Amino acid sequence: MTASALPDLADFPGVTAAEADGVPVLLAPRAGNIGAGIVFRVGSADETLAVSGITHLIEHLALRSQVLSEAHLNGQTRSDVTFFHVAGTEADAVRYLNDVCASLRDLPLGQLETEKDVLRSEGDGRNPGAGGRLRLNRHGARDHGLVGYGERGLDRITADEVRGWAATWFTRENAVAWITAEAVPEGLDLTLPSGRRMPPATVSDALHGTPAYLGGLRDGVALDALVTRGAAADVATHVIREVLHRDLRRDADIATAAEVSHDALDDERTRLSVMVQAEGRPDAAAGGLADALNGLRFHVAPDDLAAARAAAAEELAQVAAAPPADLLPSLAYRTVTGRPLEGPARNVARIEQVTADEVRGIARELWGSALWYGPGALDWAGIVAAPEWSHWTIHGRAFPRIDDPDVSLVLAADGVGLVTLRGTVVVRFASCVLLEAVPDGARALTGADGFRVMIEPTLYEGLDAETVAKHVDAHVPADVVVHLPARDPGDIPVPRPSTPEKPAKRQRTPEDAGPRSAPVTVALVAALWVVGVLVLGGGQVLLLELFDVDLTLGFLPLLALAWATFGLIRKRHPKERR
Repeated sequence: MTASALPDLADFPGVTAAEADGVPVLLAPRAGNIGAGIVFRVGSADETLAVSGITHLIEHLALRSQVLSEAHLNGQTRSDVTFFHVAGTEADAVRYLNDVCASLRDLPLGQLETEKDVLRSEGDGRNPGAGGRLRLNRHGARDHGLVGYGERGLDRITADEVRGWAATWFTRENAVAWITAEAVPEGLDLTLPSGRRMPPATVSDALHGTPAYLGGLRDGVALDALVTRGAAADVATHVIREVLHRDLRRDADIATAAEVSHDALDDERTRLSVMVQAEGRPDAAAGGLADALNGLRFHVAPDDLAAARAAAAEELAQVAAAPPADLLPSLAYRTVTGRPLEGPARNVARIEQVTADEVRGIARELWGSALWYGPGALDWAGIVAAPEWSHWTIHGRAFPRIDDPDVSLVLAADGVGLVTLRGTVVVRFASCVLLEAVPDGARALTGADGFRVMIEPTLYEGLDAETVAKHVDAHVPADVVVHLPARDPGDIPVPRPSTPEKPAKRQRTPEDAGPRSAPVTVALVAALWVVGVLVLGGGQVLLLELFDVDLTLGFLPLLALAWATFGLIRKRHPKERR
């Protein structure tokens, strides 16, 4: 790398740039211990599901040779970058950076399986949270969606793949270092393989129509949206924060916390995220958030815009007041990811130029691209359910599920599908990003869009392990196949036993009735009239004698007896039996 390729730091007095072994090094002195680090433009979003975890694995291997000392040292793998950093004496910093680069040139692959086990243990306690669920559903099983899957590739990553990944991504052209010193220390060796500066990770989209929602978040509501990158998105973030604090916390006391953030994904798009905590009142929080964001599409209050500008300016003032050495990690990150290195003064000028119209435009982009995660349906706000089923169908040989004939597994020439009465899940071989294979014949295929089809031969009529292996394995590239260990026989699923239904109680019908005798019917009718006349006549006499009431009913008693007679005849001699 030549001096002309070093970053322009004119907006950051006190920060200089040098070069060490082709790696740009940002410098700024400070009193006390030295802080140093190196950042590479590679993260989990650059992986595929089949090798997910490989960058984190290399980070661990690069730190394997570090010995215990009084220096504070660590590494971190994010979605877009990998950091190595240290704080200690100048000798500590030099030793640490030299050892990291030496390890990256020649990774201790003999420790590969040990470090895999370490990462598996770390992953067991890791919860991607609401953010991971949103990214998984927005992006699918690729790039920025991989954060929701965990490091599934650890079971199949090979030493050759690790070596190749390090040689491609951990290069001097794809790195920026920083040291809180006036000059590059003596003895620093940042020798790395040659490569190229990598562009931002792809930003995929697995959704078919937004705004959309996911249900099941019990303690609040969250959303993830993609908007145009720039000063307007910065100001809109502060406006939303102001509005939510007022509407959901101060005035309505619905939310216990409301967080709003934005993060640039590439040269054009920024992810804008909102998380509202509302224990006990998640539905109210969802309604309040929807009302607030919907309102900003049409009106931004001058006071809210002014408050947002002031908050943004205050943040930039804090940056301007910070010692230059404190800015080095951020400047290294911005340099390696291709962000512009604009100082606080220029950013304040940009913010002051953002209009209410531009903020409304960001609010409309947010609303239109938002993926919500809340307690339930949001159809009332014009927000549709996120896809639960594939948007295409599949045709091939069908195998009905033994214990549920309404479910079928379909093996087609171009993929596999699970067909139910509610919908179909399809994974096409061409878009399969992970095939998990078990020795007993079970297969699980995950598509790039995040849909997954699990094949258990024991559950489907006419299906066996040989048929599955022959149909699936030959059509999926070997570099996406993970061979899982054999399962305990008790873990292999079997069809649920059918529960015999209780016979329904038979309803009595006219055909079930025995023969009806006409003379008996005549006798019953006669008895009805005799009893009726006696009761009605006696009742009238009783009323007259006891209460001196002369009740004259006219023809009503006769009509009542006639109606009772008709009903008796119909019941004993229904039409079907006449």
